[in-house]
Amino acid sequence: MSFFSRRPTGPSASSLISFYEGTGRDHRGRRLSQILQWSADRLESSHDYIQTLFPLPEESGVNWDAPIIDRQVFEAFRSRMELRGRLRDSFQKILWFYGFKLSYENGEVKVGKGDNYDEHSENWDTRFDHNHLRITRIIRCLRVLGFEDEAKAFHKTLEATTMKVSYRSREFWRRAAERALNLRPDLDIYDEDDTTIGPDFLREFEIARQAKLAAAGKRTDPQDGAGSQVVDEREGEKEEKKGLFDDSEDEEAPNEREQSGLQAADERHEVQEWKGFADDENTSGKPDQSGLENLKDNEAVEEVKKDLRRTDNTATAPN
Repeated sequence: MSFFSRRPTGPSASSLISFYEGTGRDHRGRRLSQILQWSADRLESSHDYIQTLFPLPEESGVNWDAPIIDRQVFEAFRSRMELRGRLRDSFQKILWFYGFKLSYENGEVKVGKGDNYDEHSENWDTRFDHNHLRITRIIRCLRVLGFEDEAKAFHKTLEATTMKVSYRSREFWRRAAERALNLRPDLDIYDEDDTTIGPDFLREFEIARQAKLAAAGKRTDPQDGAGSQVVDEREGEKEEKKGLFDDSEDEEAPNEREQSGLQAADERHEVQEWKGFADDENTSGKPDQSGLENLKDNEAVEEVKKDLRRTDNTATAPN
């Protein structure tokens, strides 16, 4: 069974909404207000709360009791300010856990380092860690449920402060922050505006959003060339991303030995959250074939030269 197959809508939607209304509980009987009081140690060691605090449109691969975002949840959070307010509380709590803080300055959303950054950044600022998966989930959840600016601010700050995190983790964060909402981060696709796949309600949302952007672009004065410049830049970005996915060699991709120590035994199940996330190709152990290939190419060239010389000699030989 796919880790990202869709569940039918039903109790999961109402249970998630009631959980964020403050009247419901998660599958372990915990209220949102209780989880928001947890210590950093408990937030780190518990692995079955993050799926409810930051739900996704895809099923969890490890917590089958976790609710998912369906059309009902999507519309509820985007239309009800009190639900988004409690989601912001969850975001602020997890930011504190990672050593950051949320602020709003002159209408702009900012995520900056908190007073506890030096201590709490150890929870995630390392090459491999299960919190990288959580961060991908958080960014995607925020965007889907209406906190686009908060998600982008979080990603921007992560990129500016990250020192040790692997390229693969940072790429998943980028995908969660930038691609169309109907496209999940583990999907390798170079057209990140594709609206032909994914949940219907997110496809509909993206089609409408992209149509508005296109209409706004057409209203741009054609004399200043701004509209065509935007198109050219977007096409250039798509080609660059296509090259990224076509490249099977990744210098920073971890080998199997590194992956085996990625998580402690009690954390391994959470790594399955995003299928394929930790399944990097083992490129570091491959023998270098470039010299052999060059040798073969040179031999082929020499054979062609010999054939040409034989042809020339035949053509010029006296009868």
